[in-house]
Amino acid sequence: MSVEGDASMANRLTGRVVAIAAAAAFAVTACASARSDSADASEAGSSSSGRSTESAGAPGAGVAGSTAGFSGVGGVPSAQGGASQSAGGAGESAGRLDASAGSAGDIGNGGASGSLGSSGSSGNLGRSGGSGVGGASGSGGSAYQPCPTSGEACKLLPFGDSITEGVKSSDKAGYRSQLFKLIVAAQQKVTFTGSLSAGPTQVSGQTFPRMHEGHAGWTIDPGLSEFSGYGGISSLVPSPALDGKPQIILLHIGANELFPTHDGVGMAMRLDSLVDKIAHAAPNALIVLAQITPVGSTNNGHTAAQVDAANAAQKLYNSKIPGIIQAHVAKGQHLIGVDMSQMPLTGLTPASVHPNDQGYAYMAGIWYAALKDLLPR
Repeated sequence: MSVEGDASMANRLTGRVVAIAAAAAFAVTACASARSDSADASEAGSSSSGRSTESAGAPGAGVAGSTAGFSGVGGVPSAQGGASQSAGGAGESAGRLDASAGSAGDIGNGGASGSLGSSGSSGNLGRSGGSGVGGASGSGGSAYQPCPTSGEACKLLPFGDSITEGVKSSDKAGYRSQLFKLIVAAQQKVTFTGSLSAGPTQVSGQTFPRMHEGHAGWTIDPGLSEFSGYGGISSLVPSPALDGKPQIILLHIGANELFPTHDGVGMAMRLDSLVDKIAHAAPNALIVLAQITPVGSTNNGHTAAQVDAANAAQKLYNSKIPGIIQAHVAKGQHLIGVDMSQMPLTGLTPASVHPNDQGYAYMAGIWYAALKDLLPR
């Protein structure tokens, strides 16, 4: 499958990223090697500031998804015709990917518009929904679907740094094992790809696919880590990262640049180039790009002023990600976004930017809310 697109449509495309929240139960100590431990001080996510996405609703871990799908002539991605988020009753309502025949937002003929999201409630830590992909066919086009429709497992690439690896999780798999649990419970089929391996051999009574591409201490591009000897994940594209031919790429990266660079704008520029590199190397894959997890208020070996600067850089970096997604969708590339930045600080390990089992379960819920309507059974 090639990337759908045409120059006449590109100027009309928009991409919108909204946050996805997960009410995943917090369930799943340190898996850090000496190398991972040395990177502990710099592995960060997004800051705890900027929680303006909280919305009123009944108490609970409410989730509301809202977004538009990809639709248009020839399957060109578009952000037209999505559902809108609304506050509602208690509990969770993750987005639903619909295909309604004969409607393709404002463009396309005879196609189906994809929409991810129906309204749900937000509790006292309510989150908004995630951006959707619903590929629709316009005249003569075919629906974009990243996963196999033949009953085979969909190939997911967890891509990033030690948070992707699962450092500080009790089973050494972080969000990966928690995500796999949700997928197994839904009787869906996935496997993970990557050049590295970590985690348990069994999850939920099934063989756990332990592969990933999470490199502790690594940055977006090489040469920017606080510590010597750590590379950048852009150097792994196309090989070995894409050797397994992933169909969905879960990209969460940027933590290790926050403390040494304090440069949210520069980070966003490097991320933009990385996304373009991945999209060109794997044009049929869906890239799920995350706004990164919190830094917290303390961090090993850093002063309060350094932590504050890292939080400010993280907030700026995360604020640029929706625009990055919009720009790449406008070029016909397949991207959606998720927001990990609203993870409660109780989901972080003490004096560390790494999530604990509770935090990793939170991440898994957000990934799954974005993927659940795309995965095969």
